[in-house]
Amino acid sequence: MYAASLYGLKRAVIILPVAWTGAWLGYYAYTDTLRRSHIRDRNRELSNTLMGLPGDGPDFSKPAEEIEREALKKRYSSLNFAGRYWNPYVEWREQGAWEWALWKIIISTITLKLFYNGGVPPERPIPDLPLERPDFSLLFPSTSIKTPSTSPSPTTTREPGSGGSDVPVTDKLTLTWLGQSTSYVTLDNLTILTDPALSDRTLPSRIAPQRLRPSPCELSELKRVDVVLVSHNHFDHLDPEAIIELGDSCEWVVPKGVGPFIRKFGVTRVTELDWWEEKNHTLSRPGQKDKVYTITAVPNMHWSARSPLDTNATLWAAFHVKSHTEKPKSFIHLGDTGYSPTLYHAVGRVLGPIDLAAIPIGSYEPKWHMHLQHTDPEGAVRMALQMKVGKSVGVHWGTWLMSDEAYNKPPLDLEIARQKLDVTEDQFCVLPAGKTIVIE
Repeated sequence: MYAASLYGLKRAVIILPVAWTGAWLGYYAYTDTLRRSHIRDRNRELSNTLMGLPGDGPDFSKPAEEIEREALKKRYSSLNFAGRYWNPYVEWREQGAWEWALWKIIISTITLKLFYNGGVPPERPIPDLPLERPDFSLLFPSTSIKTPSTSPSPTTTREPGSGGSDVPVTDKLTLTWLGQSTSYVTLDNLTILTDPALSDRTLPSRIAPQRLRPSPCELSELKRVDVVLVSHNHFDHLDPEAIIELGDSCEWVVPKGVGPFIRKFGVTRVTELDWWEEKNHTLSRPGQKDKVYTITAVPNMHWSARSPLDTNATLWAAFHVKSHTEKPKSFIHLGDTGYSPTLYHAVGRVLGPIDLAAIPIGSYEPKWHMHLQHTDPEGAVRMALQMKVGKSVGVHWGTWLMSDEAYNKPPLDLEIARQKLDVTEDQFCVLPAGKTIVIE
């Protein structure tokens, strides 16, 4: 009896993992077949439209450029199946938890990288990860900014609807990189904060990644925030403490499905956008003419999750902001994305040229696993060229170490990519965390 029970247990130990793995592989094969079928149909429709063939062909009463833009938007619209979003790109493949386990547990053990720290030196501050204070005197003319003696409490909130709108802000186009994908941008008097994550760790746990260099400033020192752009719901891009502190003092613009997470902290000024949807934001100040800006959600190649149970239940997106002035200015926040040459060619055709871009350049190794969700520096430069960007800043590096490349490798690989693609440092640069630059 005992021998039979032991035999049954041994069989279960073998059969159950094999069955579990086989079921997931079958699921991925089925869903990827459906996804690729959608892609083939979309590519066929796009080709027919641009060639003027019957079917959903072009409306010849419209200008050719407008026809092309509408066709590209349709081709690169979001794709949802059974409540989960898919990447509608040929380059993408689904990456389950098994692939992450293969990298982190098996391959990292074999290559002796299981506890690899990216070559981070023990001393702090790290010599080749410079840190500066933002240029508050430029950003907020006639406003005195003092360094707070203590960090703000997570329960600290700003006045609803204020956003510091009474605080004078520069009319120049500027970008201040605050680490990871968090940037503070001023564009024709509008202040934009992207992917707010200024905490020391990505999660309130000692096992979570810790910042390689501290945040250049406290959130409270950004005296005016009009709009917050959130590319997706990953922990290193959306910090609940920032949601609580900013609250309804600003407008939150997020991809579809991310709104409920922000609203559960009491925020009501939230707009959810699908890819290519637009929102007009009006900036009103006493004694001045209202200014209008168009915010567009732009497709990119990534994924979303706050837990293993909600993977891809919410959309991910880049965001493009353009002012409506005599000399319009524009900015695009890429968030996290892999490189798809067809996608970024389309973005360039629809939205380009673009004055300023924050483009990720880190978290790309091992490339066999990471390159689809995180572009390498060469892909980042190619994106900038295809989108016709005047000035690009490399972000998403040197903050939290969550991949296998050395902590200081992204800028080195960026220099190689610039030389290969004949791009100058003035066109695509990296910054010390906290540095404020002006785009003329």
